[in-house]
Amino acid sequence: MWHIVLIGYLFVAVMYSAAQPSIARALIYLVFWAVLPTVFTVFVVTVRRRNRLMKQQEKEAFEQSRRTVGQEGGKHDGSV
Repeated sequence: MWHIVLIGYLFVAVMYSAAQPSIARALIYLVFWAVLPTVFTVFVVTVRRRNRLMKQQEKEAFEQSRRTVGQEGGKHDGSV
């Protein structure tokens, strides 16, 4: 869903910068209104996805270790 919003935002920003009277002004608008916000958004989405995957992997490893300990906890050989 956010992809559609990003494409719409980029379209508006690029068209706005293309309508500027000078090349320098158009490049400034393009960089500050299109490139930098897009790079920031992609960075934030990537970091959030990475953190979510790491948290999920940690949770799965913790549950796996709990199951392993739970299975070994019932096995006593009688020694103290």
